[in-house]
Amino acid sequence: MKYSLCNDFLNSQKVMFPFGAYLADYRGGRNDFAPWSVEIHPTARCNHRCIHCSYKERNESRCHMDRAVFDKLIDSIIRMKVKGVYFSGGGEPCIYEGLADAVVKLYENGVESALVSNGSLIESSGIIDIADHFNYIALSVPSCSEELFKKITGTENMPKVLSLPSKIKDRFGDKSPVVGSRVVVTNLIVDEVPHILQTLKDRQFDYAIFKIVRDYEDRGLGVSEEKAAELDSVIQKLSEEGKIDHNFTNLDTVFHYRKPYTKSKICHINQMGLLAAVTPEGDVYPNISEIGKEEFLVGNIYENSLEEIWHSKRHDEVKEYSNERWSCGECKNCRAISYNMIMEELLSKLPIEMDSFI
Repeated sequence: MKYSLCNDFLNSQKVMFPFGAYLADYRGGRNDFAPWSVEIHPTARCNHRCIHCSYKERNESRCHMDRAVFDKLIDSIIRMKVKGVYFSGGGEPCIYEGLADAVVKLYENGVESALVSNGSLIESSGIIDIADHFNYIALSVPSCSEELFKKITGTENMPKVLSLPSKIKDRFGDKSPVVGSRVVVTNLIVDEVPHILQTLKDRQFDYAIFKIVRDYEDRGLGVSEEKAAELDSVIQKLSEEGKIDHNFTNLDTVFHYRKPYTKSKICHINQMGLLAAVTPEGDVYPNISEIGKEEFLVGNIYENSLEEIWHSKRHDEVKEYSNERWSCGECKNCRAISYNMIMEELLSKLPIEMDSFI
């Protein structure tokens, strides 16, 4: 793989690309920037019924974005010069019939696309035919045991998923996207983690991101303290044996990936408007951690264009509320936390005014 998982993809310092590009204007008081990246959930429908999925109950309506509205959203993204678009869910994005057309259109207009998918429909939907149009494809791998995979997803799709990296690479060679995996570690697969790690390497995945499930919704699937301690020991042993490569996996930082944040007055990510998330219902939020929270709802693309929503009075109100929550230390489980701390540290070191002499 061209990039390192931990040093590049999971490195929060990458926020310096947009922050550096807009820094002078931001310090001058501007905060009406277009999103750097947008996450779109085109559908809430899914062909898997993963027992650990938090969207499963939330999306019982199985909403599907209207195609005309979806197409207008893609046009808005191109006009706003957004850098990258994630297609995820929610549901399974490959179910959505307009996905391939959107990816091609974005590609032709210089906008990067990424796909977060369960992988089972990438071939049958024809998405594999345009795989080279993606920056990366991240596949959900809940287990590498056929029995557990079936228990977790309700399907027998494991062979389809695990075969995708080699199929894509054989077809596109150097033009292949990065094909990674996301492993949600429930109490069902704790003992399987070393096997999963090795299997993903053997199956030509470019990276493996592991995420521990905590039992927030009382489903009995969260990793217990006892199991967490066992897994921590297993990870240490893998590390000592040289089987954990930071270019490939985050496994040895899975329990220590985020520090508590230092409070400040501004949530810079939301203040600048660097992230946007759009649900199947057309609701627009600053980022995915705020989906479903009325106080963070900026607008709806069935009523207004993304441009109008993003530069609206309502968005200014949401930014104010976001700053209040951030300054009170109430933000949790949000990708903006690490980014904000980096941006705040840089701002604290800058002189008050630009000096023309160095």
